[in-house]
Amino acid sequence: MKKIALIEDRYPRQQNFLEHTDINLEEYAEFLENFTEEKANTLLEQIREDDFDLSDFEIIICHKSVQNNTVVLSNLRNYCKDNHKTLVLFSGGISVNYYDNSEFELLELNSKTFYSHNLMLFLEALKSDREDIMMLCYGEHWKQNIVANILEKTNILLNKTVKPVVYIRFANFVDLVKLKKIDYQFHQITIENNYITIEEIKKFQESLENYFHQFKTSSKNNKNLLMHHKNITNMDFEHSIKFDTDDEIDTYITSDIIKELSQKEFDTIFIKDNLSSNYLELYGLRVAYHIRLSTELGDKRFIPIVIISDFDEAVLNGFSKEANILFTEGVYICKNTTEDIKKFKSLELKGVPNYEEFLSSIDVSPPKDTSGSHGIANRWSIYRWAEFLNCKSEAIIKNKNEIENQLYFKYLKALNQNQIDEVANIVKPSKKGKVLLIDDEWDKGWGDILKTLLNVDGLDFSVFEYDYKDKTNFNLIVQLKYKNLQDQIKEADVIILDLRLIEADNEHENLDNYSGVKILEKIHEINAGIQVIMLTATSKSTILEQLYKKKILGYIKKEHPDDKKMSTVENINKFVRLVDDGLKRKYLKDIYKSSWESKDILTEDIFSQYHLKKDFYEQYWIKLDKEAQNIFDIIDNTSKNRFIYAMVSIASSLETILSIFINEREMTFWDDESYDCQYNALRCRVMKLFEKFGVSDSFDMKKLIDKRNDYLHSRKEVQVSSQEIVSWFETYLKMLQTIQNSPNLRVYDRNNLLGNLQVKFNH
Repeated sequence: MKKIALIEDRYPRQQNFLEHTDINLEEYAEFLENFTEEKANTLLEQIREDDFDLSDFEIIICHKSVQNNTVVLSNLRNYCKDNHKTLVLFSGGISVNYYDNSEFELLELNSKTFYSHNLMLFLEALKSDREDIMMLCYGEHWKQNIVANILEKTNILLNKTVKPVVYIRFANFVDLVKLKKIDYQFHQITIENNYITIEEIKKFQESLENYFHQFKTSSKNNKNLLMHHKNITNMDFEHSIKFDTDDEIDTYITSDIIKELSQKEFDTIFIKDNLSSNYLELYGLRVAYHIRLSTELGDKRFIPIVIISDFDEAVLNGFSKEANILFTEGVYICKNTTEDIKKFKSLELKGVPNYEEFLSSIDVSPPKDTSGSHGIANRWSIYRWAEFLNCKSEAIIKNKNEIENQLYFKYLKALNQNQIDEVANIVKPSKKGKVLLIDDEWDKGWGDILKTLLNVDGLDFSVFEYDYKDKTNFNLIVQLKYKNLQDQIKEADVIILDLRLIEADNEHENLDNYSGVKILEKIHEINAGIQVIMLTATSKSTILEQLYKKKILGYIKKEHPDDKKMSTVENINKFVRLVDDGLKRKYLKDIYKSSWESKDILTEDIFSQYHLKKDFYEQYWIKLDKEAQNIFDIIDNTSKNRFIYAMVSIASSLETILSIFINEREMTFWDDESYDCQYNALRCRVMKLFEKFGVSDSFDMKKLIDKRNDYLHSRKEVQVSSQEIVSWFETYLKMLQTIQNSPNLRVYDRNNLLGNLQVKFNH
């Protein structure tokens, strides 16, 4: 067993390297002496003085950048030459491995390479006398590395010149001396007048390539399958599939080719790049993508694929973007010749070692016949939501089959196969009410999906069933007037509304022109309290921001494949939360319905009929008008205490009415009729005024005033419900209507006086 002297003058650096590689040099102390610190300094000083003895060691390894290295290295080289020792020098400044055995065996390499796992491999091999210092450079496959490096440089040289080359320059350029360490009969180059011809170099190149064949299995051990269009030179395969179809290409590959492949046994598949009468269609490359992305093939997806072509990678890449697969691991290209096909059939080829890395290295384009990103997002979202909700209607199954046949969607499915989402995390709606879907894709799966998701007690889900194909905004508005859409809108508490309902929406960018926005405006005209959730495939932040200005409750993005960070489960749960929020706010629908029935009350002078001076009541009239707007603004926000604030605002409006019709000091009404009210309390005055006008529900107002007093005077914690607000608001409006319609009313057009604060307050 050979012994090694390792001279390292920078011990901390050695320790750092060894910690990272987990190498313990003490385990090899039997044949390795590690000279470090004082021990190294003593030996290096002896070498400088040329007074040292390393006769016990066959291999001397030294840090090349030691102090006074010129003298040290000169003395070491001379010593190794005279005593037939092997010298290895390492340094961080060495970027290229250098090997020379002309006078003695010398190797120079980078420190990081030296202190890598290659060192452990070398030391382990030395135990059984199988070592070679080239292991320090190239590791376990050091022989193949040497030949591969020489082959690479030979190829570079052949690409640069067509003239004879000076032999010594060739030998130095390709590092020919290293081949002496390889036990293989390479081509012996014929030298003429110190020159070698290009033909000789090519023969040498071929022998280098042939060297690698010995590491491969023979063809009898391989199960090779050929896919062809009767257009290759060698048809001698164990299995073959003839590619022939006039059908839609992805459907044919999935339903016929992939199905047949799943039933056959093979280790490697050879595919002709052209599988049709039109060469540049390159269906063979598309088949290769399908194989890699078809989960039904199981582990067969990862087998080696050899593309047989009449062109090289560069030319194919110019023909089609799909040639990108030729640059992924596990895919090879061979010439359409009997000799080349035979050679590849004999090789033991490797498949895909890392599927995630493969997916990150390819990019599959969407199908040309898809109607833009809007169509892609719809189909993909329907597929994803249906998968997580286990929805299996006829429309869903049709969409699923189309998606799983299409190469593009197979690609998307593969990208999302490891998404960390749990179906158990999907929530269900918890509120009661009526939800309506208005979407042009209702019959493509959205109707079935939302029916499944919203299938809970107390929640009524319906769909506006309508054929949107070739329709215009005008058609939709007509539908509102003459069909049942308006009736369905009036019934709904929450509406799920698609932003783009018609084909023309894809032709412009102005949000106001989108059909969904046109319908949204009509919904607000019918009842601004109906809560609207927008469905949209757009990812443009400007459009999404503008949607909120249209007074929607929120939006749900249909999952576009480009939104790689979007989680389907999170998106579904966001939708459910929005539906619940909308149903919690359905009281607004009753508020706005009441306001519709009380149109324009405060826009008319309803007090002059009581023979009051205008300069007296006008200030209160203005105050009532502002207070009414405050009531709407307060109720229609998300403030935690909005119901309490609305209660106070309604009470304040009642106080304003009292200021017009009651003389608090004299305890009389505006017509001088007296009333009896203990302590003249606000609650008592309100009830007396309600009695005066003959308005019922005065008890409801009593409850309002009591809670208002408790809140303002901090007597106790006050809770106000949405139902109470609706009831108080309706009673308040009834009071205003009664004041307007008093028997003492002057002659006005009743139709102009009735109903809606909404004109001022909706927008």
